[in-house]
Amino acid sequence: MQFTSIYLLTFLLAMPALCQSAPPKTEATLEQSKENLKLWLETAQKRQSEENAWKSDQEILSNYKEGLLAEKATYQKQIEEAKQRASAASQESTNKLNQRDQFIAAEKALSEHLKTMETEFVKQIPTLPAPLLKMPKMATGIETLKKNLSAPNEAENADVGKRTSNLTEMIAEIEKFQQNVTVTNELHKNSSGQEFNMQVVYMGLAIAYAVNDDASFALVGRPSESGWKFSEKNEIAADVKKLIVTATTEKDVSLTILPVPAP
Repeated sequence: MQFTSIYLLTFLLAMPALCQSAPPKTEATLEQSKENLKLWLETAQKRQSEENAWKSDQEILSNYKEGLLAEKATYQKQIEEAKQRASAASQESTNKLNQRDQFIAAEKALSEHLKTMETEFVKQIPTLPAPLLKMPKMATGIETLKKNLSAPNEAENADVGKRTSNLTEMIAEIEKFQQNVTVTNELHKNSSGQEFNMQVVYMGLAIAYAVNDDASFALVGRPSESGWKFSEKNEIAADVKKLIVTATTEKDVSLTILPVPAP
């Protein structure tokens, strides 16, 4: 377009000379030529303006296109990232469901195993010494244990933690009793049916010795499946009395030998 403008300027500068060398024309013809030249000039200027506007619009559209392409690439990247996040979330959800199912299965298995332990524990209750069974924690624990065993399966699965804790606490109390010597008072009858208030010393869970106040009546006790069984052993009454003194005071620390009957 710059070339067209230079050409037009050259043409205008040459117009006077051309007019002088050309044959004379009428005034009307000259006016018509001027009008045509004016129209041509206006057309050239309009064309130049339109070409400039077109180039400007083309540049704007090109920049807009580049912006749209960049925006499209950004959206595509965001879509891919969203797909990856959705896939990861779906996998995580699947993993959590699998973990939940595994937990439920493990809880059910634990509940069944725990029920077996509780059932066996109930069977062993008669073999436990009377003073141990009367202890608050043991008495409460056994009552809770029996309620748990009579509860529906749904309740058993829901209270696995509490049931485990209850069983553990009772086992801890039994272990504590096993490691100590316990002296208590109990009522026992002799072979004639006469009842005596006796001091009984339990050597853990294995054996117990009992004696009355005047050391005329003595018993030896052993656990059995139906409960503790006491048998008369009057010949050891004095030794049992001495054992109780040793167990309850610090006055006598001598060794006392007592018989241990076979189970």
